[in-house]
Amino acid sequence: MNSQRVPGWVWTTLVGFHLAAFTWSCMTGAWGFPDSDRYLQAAENLWREGVLYARPWPGELPRGQAVQEFTIRPVGYPLALLALGGLLKVPFLVLLFQNLLSLLNLGLVLQWWAHTVRPQRRYWKWAVVLGLSFPAQLIYANAVMSEMLLQTVVVGMFWGGVWVIESRKPKYMAAIAVTTVLALLLKPVFYPLALIVAGAGGALAWREKKVRLAAIAAIPLLVTGLYMGWNMQRTGYFHFSSIAEINLLHYNAAGVVRQVNGPEAEEAWVAAVLTDANQRADFADRQMLIRTRALALIGKHPIVYARQQVQGMGAVFVDPGRFDISQFLGVAPPPDGGLSVQIRNGGFFRALTRLPIALLSLLGAVLMASLARMALAVRGFLLLGSSSTLLRNGRWVAVGLLFYVALLTGPLGAARFLVPVWPLLLGLALVGLKAPRAPQAEQGAPMGED
Repeated sequence: MNSQRVPGWVWTTLVGFHLAAFTWSCMTGAWGFPDSDRYLQAAENLWREGVLYARPWPGELPRGQAVQEFTIRPVGYPLALLALGGLLKVPFLVLLFQNLLSLLNLGLVLQWWAHTVRPQRRYWKWAVVLGLSFPAQLIYANAVMSEMLLQTVVVGMFWGGVWVIESRKPKYMAAIAVTTVLALLLKPVFYPLALIVAGAGGALAWREKKVRLAAIAAIPLLVTGLYMGWNMQRTGYFHFSSIAEINLLHYNAAGVVRQVNGPEAEEAWVAAVLTDANQRADFADRQMLIRTRALALIGKHPIVYARQQVQGMGAVFVDPGRFDISQFLGVAPPPDGGLSVQIRNGGFFRALTRLPIALLSLLGAVLMASLARMALAVRGFLLLGSSSTLLRNGRWVAVGLLFYVALLTGPLGAARFLVPVWPLLLGLALVGLKAPRAPQAEQGAPMGED
């Protein structure tokens, strides 16, 4: 009889890989990524100055472009770093905690699959391959980055979403509200979700005649408004995070200029916008100028931008993570920039020839695994259509969160941005590998309802 538990050798393999990555990160300092310094600086400023600011505190109120450092990183991860001793020379407690979260998230998915499907032994080796052929999971569990905490929150959000659809109970709506608040305080990409949660909660409340559902669902939107008000008090600009204008200028709009007129025109256009923006004494005027110029340019070339958006969304799911792997292993990028830069500049194949053979082979294997995983995920989604109501609803919640992240990531698409929703994709792929035989609602629960 097939077991409903994850085999011991699977746990041993997962723990072994996490332990190896943890040891490497602590011994080599691979935990430091380009964005890590801002998180660490924000945590230090919170501790020493009582100010959320992502660059060394100048001792007086910053002006101009420097004001963006007040809101470029939300408060969630800096607080987590303080709680876990992230300011130590080697943040081993942070990394240890993140590895445990990674194992928890992977374990929940594998245990759900084991309980629901009861796969034969031969399927488990492929399940391990699916789980470990996404290097970004191990890498970001061992980097001072917020991805792993966010991933855990998203898993909880998914669980709440599935059960609130199934039961309409306020306690599951509360789970969605809490996880949405935590998510937006960890990553700005999740703050628009507060509006979606409020709308969905309102619709559900109207249908079920339960006002409490709407009130609970509105909590993330209230928190978002309060947070934006706090940012306005500090910067004079009502917004959630300055990363929105940064990405809009340097990636969304700049990418359009590059595709239309080339890389030199891109650099000149960005520089001109920044020159004009930095002449504005008021930070709100500065940000609005950037936003207006960027949106106007995108509006002139909607087809070009749409193509760029679709390419970025696809990259979220299939990018092998050259940057992540190289950064973690200490491999220098090609002289003319990484693969994404080379693709934009038309030198993709030249860049490939300059990568170490071992790295190139690894990237090729990861890419093939990503394509196979996507095919299995699509198959899993279709197979769940004939399963229990709980599983049918669950697949839509999973796809909704996957699509949400890909849509808002857009032209920035890369493996890193898949990490928060990775367990959901893995779950669909596992069903594509081996699906439930019969629609049994009690088997489909991600966790038992109490």
